[in-house]
Amino acid sequence: MTASTTFEKWHQARTRLAWALLLPAATLVLVQLPVHAGSTSFERFFGSYKGMSTSVPEGETSRRELSIAIKPYENGFIIEAETRMHKTNKRVKRVQTSISFRPTRRKNIYESAMRRDLFGHAVPLDPLKGDPFVWATVSGNNLTVYAVRITDNGAQDMQIDKRTLTPQGMDLDFTRFHDTDPIRRLTGVLKKVGGVPPKAPPDKDSVFEPES
Repeated sequence: MTASTTFEKWHQARTRLAWALLLPAATLVLVQLPVHAGSTSFERFFGSYKGMSTSVPEGETSRRELSIAIKPYENGFIIEAETRMHKTNKRVKRVQTSISFRPTRRKNIYESAMRRDLFGHAVPLDPLKGDPFVWATVSGNNLTVYAVRITDNGAQDMQIDKRTLTPQGMDLDFTRFHDTDPIRRLTGVLKKVGGVPPKAPPDKDSVFEPES
């Protein structure tokens, strides 16, 4: 047996030993990978939710019916919401909103796409023109939507709409500010229900919470 033959057999034996040691470790790593490793952070919010909310503007309390659907839209998601407010004269006021969001270069921050530019691309609205600028963030079980608008006198009109997942559905916590002063607070409990309502048309004028 020559020296080269001996070396070749030794090299083959060493290679087989290395694979024998590596394969169990590689299998263990694959088994321990999270099941949702390929999913995005907002997918856990997909579904339809219904419930009631209580609004407290300046000491007055009113109840509203809420329906919310969160579903995939292109490479992001879309939030469709409907609010029914029951008036004292038995009239029912209905407000619908539909806002789509897409990922940004910053993790878990999503920009809204509420209008089309000259090239047909969906882009955010312009707050300097009196439109609301809207974006969303995801942190754990919280999906928060922010909307900022510049008023005619240059002040800031801002609302923060926080949705938190629960075993039954989600909790809603909404606050509207004029500059730094809170002017409306709305809380609600929504249950997850089957089915997804039809897509509502985008309505930039109804993005902000109605006064009454």
